[in-house]
Amino acid sequence: MLRAVLNTSVLIAARRSARGASAALLADLLAGRWRLVLSNTVPAEYEEVLKREAPALGASLDEIDALLDSLCQLAEPFEPSGDWQAILSDPADEAFAQLASESGAAALATFNLRHFAPARRAGIPIMTPAEFLGMLRATP
Repeated sequence: MLRAVLNTSVLIAARRSARGASAALLADLLAGRWRLVLSNTVPAEYEEVLKREAPALGASLDEIDALLDSLCQLAEPFEPSGDWQAILSDPADEAFAQLASESGAAALATFNLRHFAPARRAGIPIMTPAEFLGMLRATP
């Protein structure tokens, strides 16, 4: 089963549109077609951003909590090491890059390809949600 890390931008996009690749990825996650990898820091980042954006997303804080609870229940927990050299310009993105790298995830799905370019150069499989969805659908 493919394992992946989702950047917060994917969750926001899934909430904004039920028809895009991000929403399809979440539906496939709920259907058990792939496994989300989470560390202890990533859900905190999800919570901060999603709750801040809740009014723009048309979501209540209870709905955000329910989404986060579902993601945590479905996820494979992974504890990153303390040995990580920062490679990205945004410190908030480092947890996602480290998690994808150390867990051996097949993808880190994000819309922020430019911000994650150094991680891609370091061999971390960075891709858009549509690219990851394509990989997922092509995997038997």
